[in-house]
This record gives sequence, structure tokens and C-alpha cells, in this order.
Amino acid sequence: MIYTITLNPALDRTIEIDGLKADDANRIVREARYAGGKGIDCSRAIEELGGESTALGFIGGYDGLELEGRLINEGIICEFTRIGGQTRTNIIIVDHKKKTQIILNAAGPKITPGEIGLFFQKIRSLPLHAEFVIVSGSVPPGVNQHIYAQIITTLNEKGIRVALDADGDLLRYGCGAKPTIIKPNIHEFQRLTGITSTDPTLLVGKAREIVAKGVSMCLISLGAEGIVGVTQDLAFRAIPPQVEVVSHVGAGDSALAGFIVALTKKKDFRQALIMAAAAGSAAVMNPGTALYKKKDVERLKKEVTIEKL
Repeated sequence: MIYTITLNPALDRTIEIDGLKADDANRIVREARYAGGKGIDCSRAIEELGGESTALGFIGGYDGLELEGRLINEGIICEFTRIGGQTRTNIIIVDHKKKTQIILNAAGPKITPGEIGLFFQKIRSLPLHAEFVIVSGSVPPGVNQHIYAQIITTLNEKGIRVALDADGDLLRYGCGAKPTIIKPNIHEFQRLTGITSTDPTLLVGKAREIVAKGVSMCLISLGAEGIVGVTQDLAFRAIPPQVEVVSHVGAGDSALAGFIVALTKKKDFRQALIMAAAAGSAAVMNPGTALYKKKDVERLKKEVTIEKL
């Protein structure tokens, strides 16, 4: 079982239009609602690849119930911690005419110390045979930026492997707790390390500095340029084939899910990186938060180029 943690989930409302006009009425062509959040997207991606996932995090109010209901209806096991506040709603405006997306993200409900305590009771009770825990995304108001480091420390003491996908202080403090995997995108990695280059060779050098401090694997997503993966002894770049890009939403989460599912199926680091590149590439082929289809991942996996760095 792979557990995912989304402390600041959202009910994502996707609105599709043909040209956004200011100070005028705009007709909605299509509208859909999805359960959203980086960890939740990982759960959905894991399920599509045939893995088993349980979603953890905070939910509250009517929107929280709808979010949970949508996930249950997709076959995802949910063990959320209930809060008194209302789960946030994000709005994604897809403009077909301009081929652009406008994403409006809400801050989220304020979490109380008691609710954080209830959540940690759940973390401490996770079974020792859990294969991985993915910790990702932002945190809502009232939650300290050290919380991911605390989660990782707690799970490390239980011998459970952790993958971290975050930004800013959440990532910086989290790295200090020595997760098994970190997966920043290039911008997050630059903010973490201070490097300004995107040269894969230079990225490997900086990633090795992080690995030397206790992180086992560092994955850096470069968008269409692929994914750089670094361990103490190995460094590769997996380059996916060119595909028609419909939406970037969930691509990084899909890549991380693909990588972890491959590891749980006893694939080696190189093979897992190929799966990550294929999953991330397959995700951009679908609109909104639809993520990918397993058949697309399997097809693209054969077209990924892998180079040693």
C-alpha cells in the first residue's frame, strides 16, 4: 500500500471557454469538478497504474465531503482527518481559443492544533508494511513549515520510506529530515540550492550534495526536457518523446507516482526513471486534472531516451 498525504486538498472546478473577454459576459463551454491536490493526484495516478493507494490529509465541510465522495467513487481508499473549516475550491479556466490556462488557487481553511494532533495520531498508526508515503503540496493556514520534516522523522522511525514533493521552506526543512526521495521541479530545485543553471551536469553536482546529506534519491523534473535522477552512485536523464500538450496539471505528480509504482514492483532506479518520464509525458496529453491513461504510459515508456550523466 502506498499512502499519500495532502494537507491542503481542493475541490478543483475546471471551466472551459472559447476566448476570455474582459468586462463582458463569457459563455462556459464545459465545466467539471475534480478532487484535487498533489498527493491526491498521486493517488489517482497510482490507481491508474494498478497500484494500491490510500489518501490522507485534512477535509472539512460540504466541499470536503464531495471531494472524499469523488475519490471513493474512483476506487481510492480515503482516511482523511476531519476539520471544522471548509475544504478550499480552486478554479481552473481553460481558454481553447488562446490555448492558455488561468489557475486560481485558494489559501485553504485554518487548521487548529487539535486537528494537527489528530492527524499525527493517524501517521503514528500507519502499518509498518506500508511501501511508501508520498508527502506533497502546500500546507493550509495554521500549519508550521516544519510539519513535513516532522512527518518524515516520524515515518523514518517506523522504517517507512517517504517521498517529498514540496517547495520553499517545506522542502528545505523536509530535506533535513532525510526522506528517501525528493522530487522538485527545476524552479523548486533552483530555489532550494541557489543554482541558476539548467545544465543537467551542473544539476547532478548540486543533487549529489543533497544526497550526501541523507536523501537517497533526487529527481528533478525539467518539463519537456525530461527528468534528471541522482543517487549516490547513479545519475541519468530520462527524456520523453514529444507529445501534444493539452494541460500541465498533474504532470509532476504523475511522474512521481510512476517512479514509486515502479520501485514497489522491484524495478531498478533506471527503469523507475523511465516510467516516471513516460507517466509525466502521458499526463500532459489530457485536459484539466484527467491525468493519464495506463495504455499511454506503456506506449510512451518504449519511446523514452535514457542517458547517463
